[in-house]
Amino acid sequence: MIKVKANQKIFTDTETATLTGIGLERLHYLARTRHIGFIVGVAEAAGKQADQWQFTLSDLMVLATLYRRCQH
Repeated sequence: MIKVKANQKIFTDTETATLTGIGLERLHYLARTRHIGFIVGVAEAAGKQADQWQFTLSDLMVLATLYRRCQH
């Protein structure tokens, strides 16, 4: 069972990995191959652009239901 705040609608990749128990690299793989989540460009220092995966509550529920927690 996953408990989240009722008003939280978007989750970062780190939050999603922690809540679902899926490793961060596996989560990124699933997001790319299963079209779950979306990428947001994040401005970093020194003017570089970084991409960050974000997930909706629906994405979180799908991941928690279909994929087991990593054992390592």
